Amino acid sequence: MNIQPMESFDEVVNPDLDEVSALMRANWTPPCWLYERELLAMHIMRPTADPTMAVGLRAKNGELASYLAFVPMRLRVHGRIYKAVFASFFTVSSHFRRHRLSDHQQGLMVDRARDRGYEVYTAITVAGTPANQTVARAFGARGLPVRAAHNFRYLAGTGAIVASRLGSSDRDHVRPYAPSDDGAAFALLSAAAARAPLAHVVEREDIDFSLRGRPRVKTYVYESDGAVTGLISMSLLPVVSGQVGLNAYVEALALGRLESSARTAFVDTVLRSVLAEGAQAVMVPDTGCGDQEVFRRLGFRAAPRKLRLLLAPLRSDVTDLPDTVDGFCLDVF
Repeated sequence: MNIQPMESFDEVVNPDLDEVSALMRANWTPPCWLYERELLAMHIMRPTADPTMAVGLRAKNGELASYLAFVPMRLRVHGRIYKAVFASFFTVSSHFRRHRLSDHQQGLMVDRARDRGYEVYTAITVAGTPANQTVARAFGARGLPVRAAHNFRYLAGTGAIVASRLGSSDRDHVRPYAPSDDGAAFALLSAAAARAPLAHVVEREDIDFSLRGRPRVKTYVYESDGAVTGLISMSLLPVVSGQVGLNAYVEALALGRLESSARTAFVDTVLRSVLAEGAQAVMVPDTGCGDQEVFRRLGFRAAPRKLRLLLAPLRSDVTDLPDTVDGFCLDVF
């Protein structure tokens, strides 16, 4: 294959999400989640996001060759608020991997973020994969350091083991999220994020968009005496691994106002519901944000894949980022 110059690729801002989903499915190595249009939109199209920070490179033959989204957020690190981006959904077509598109795509997006005044970059990568070196090269070329600020894994529970340990459902207190719950949800998720040394700042206008009932997203609240005191949001994600299965994934968790018995009953009721929808396994990111012990008692164990939180300044005057953090509260997608 001849190496085409970068002039052979056109930048395309916010490409169609069905096309992006197809690119990801064709090129991600199983086992991996299958991000469909609706799930991509939950992050890229939310009210405080900026779809123009989701960019692809298109080959002259019309094929989408690569894609990377920088999702804007306000990031609190040890009490200081930064204008930040979370990098995700990085994909390069196998047809073009000899063209150094990985480095070009990363550099393109880093410069785009810098030009728009963002201060801090974050991302979740799999330890030992080439993406880590690609990010390091992009920032190194600009004289900026990248930190592996926190290493973690998912906690995983197989459907059969989890189901065998669940208690009875608590239908008196657990119900699906309703749009009128957005104020309570905002307070609960803000309180959960406030406990972490590094966390996104929860935005009120994003709450209902992210939590409302939509294909593959299930959100539940715990209500007692008319007050909503707990929240769990799950995505039912198709998994590509030989054949397409279904995993339940914990997107948001706020249990801090519940006593131990209520936490147990709430989690058991929600998990019983998502397993009944066909989930073969349940995953929760063990980042130190929220109560993971409530899952470990159900037989959840650390998954083998090692993940890391990358943290980097986008400007040379941002010099006070920590080298490591004990935990963090971010969407992991």
